Amino acid sequence: MGDFISLALGDNLAARAIVAKVHQGQVGIKIIKIYSLAQWGRLRRGTEVQVIRGDDSSFGKTETEIAEGGAKIKNEEDLFTADVVIEDDIGNFEENSRRHIKPDNVVSVSASYLTANVPEVNGGGQERSLELGFSWAYQFRDNFFAEASYGRAIIKNFPDNGIATLSNRLIGRLKFNIKGPAYTFFMPYVGYQTVTVSSPDAAKTIDEVRNEQELAALDDLEQSGPVAGITVLRRLVPGWFVKADIGTDVIDLGFAIEF
Repeated sequence: MGDFISLALGDNLAARAIVAKVHQGQVGIKIIKIYSLAQWGRLRRGTEVQVIRGDDSSFGKTETEIAEGGAKIKNEEDLFTADVVIEDDIGNFEENSRRHIKPDNVVSVSASYLTANVPEVNGGGQERSLELGFSWAYQFRDNFFAEASYGRAIIKNFPDNGIATLSNRLIGRLKFNIKGPAYTFFMPYVGYQTVTVSSPDAAKTIDEVRNEQELAALDDLEQSGPVAGITVLRRLVPGWFVKADIGTDVIDLGFAIEF
């Protein structure tokens, strides 16, 4: 553990790595540099590779080339360098390393409570329903995400007993990802939401006062306007997160995957 190694195919270097963990004859490594994208693309499960431990500056060179080139490794920093590195490959690797979440897409499902105020003429109080949500966030620039979210809820006995009301919530958000401790990510966001409701059986009585109060209660649920808040992601296993949204639009909890 802690050793620097290089991976090669057919006497051509592919990547530089450090051994992160050794357990029961198997090792986990962290790739720190890609020497050749062509060689890297040939690596597959079950492929036999050459492993060079420590200094790889003389790998694949003749004794004459080694003598003419002189000693390449003089200190620890030199372990990260090799004169066969392709500059374009370095640029691509460093660009991706700036992302806290590497894939472009994060999709999630979540649940929250939607509360509706029952008109006083119908007994008052509140009715609560579970709102199920789905969202898709796309990383259009390193650590910047654009997200679309949809939530749906059916509120029973609102605005009166025996009546069901459907709520639809659409939200667009712009997020910035900040890496926190313990595999946690914080995403402050701003955006815009629209909430619409549908209740065909509401306000159908002969009592005009009751009808007006029921329509007013439905209007209270409908919203349109800017929103702000923060999304918290906690990585469970590679590719999977537990997710929470805390904002002026919604407070929910769910799960997310990256791809």
